[in-house]
Amino acid sequence: MPGTDEDIIRDLLHRYTEHIYPAASIATASIATAVVARQRRRDRRRVMSLAAATAAAGTAAGVIAVVPGSSRPPGGAAPVIRLTADQRELYHLSSAAGRQPADKTQDRYVVMKTEGDDVKDTTVIDSRTGNMWSDQQGSHGYPSGKSFTRRYSPTAAQFAAMPTEPAALRAALISQWNSQVGPAARPVQKKKGQPTPVPIPVTVSDNDKVFQQASNLLWYPLVSPALRAALYKVLAAVPGVTVNRAARDSLGKPAVEISRTDSSGYPRGKSDGITYATYESPKTGAVLESTVTYPPGDVVTPEDPHGTATVTDITIYLGTRWSSHK
Repeated sequence: MPGTDEDIIRDLLHRYTEHIYPAASIATASIATAVVARQRRRDRRRVMSLAAATAAAGTAAGVIAVVPGSSRPPGGAAPVIRLTADQRELYHLSSAAGRQPADKTQDRYVVMKTEGDDVKDTTVIDSRTGNMWSDQQGSHGYPSGKSFTRRYSPTAAQFAAMPTEPAALRAALISQWNSQVGPAARPVQKKKGQPTPVPIPVTVSDNDKVFQQASNLLWYPLVSPALRAALYKVLAAVPGVTVNRAARDSLGKPAVEISRTDSSGYPRGKSDGITYATYESPKTGAVLESTVTYPPGDVVTPEDPHGTATVTDITIYLGTRWSSHK
């Protein structure tokens, strides 16, 4: 990790103004369609072509702060530029993630335990095929049951093939989002508050796509330390990202909270206001928890048929282990 603000800024500007195009292997449908947002089984979460150099420069410069009162030092030298505190924290997380040892296990399956919304899940992912088995234990009205999803996750080999150069990774994330989601639609209300999935055109910005995709990828247990470190660098260049260095997850563990509210434009300029957040271990860069907060009007339930309440989905990551069998 670069050691000074100037070094990091140089790194950001260099990475986001080169004419870099993702490798053909990254653009293949097999990878693009494999990255599936964890929450899509609930039908709630919506999860580059690389921009021209001038647009990329604007993105990088748009998240770099110029120190007040120092627009032009004596002698015509360049202005003093400093990273925001949020950007520095994201680079610290990148460094912490990059220092973690790569997994050397020869076991085929990774077992992950999560909980949230009165549901506890044990998920098994086949690192060779991406197939997923899930054993859900529900309570308070949530069902228990088992499920199998073919090619739910990219394989370990596909993750290893993803770029770790931030500009190329940003391009790949946008391409993945476009391949997975396609034209977005927003459900509308019928009489008596019953939703029906009537398509309404939605404009989703590239920055929305990048944040959602990067946040989703961070929790995957097959992601290497180098790729995880690169994801934090990508997030450092996304406008609208907020970092809380004094957060705690739902279990009380110290965490760095990274959040962003969608800027997706709906007809008449409305924004859906969905806020995505992920809570990271400051020591390792590992994901401790993720949340999705929906504004009033987005979620209709039997208890709230008109969708008047704010709804937050919480998923806590309890740990992973490797196994030679599922």
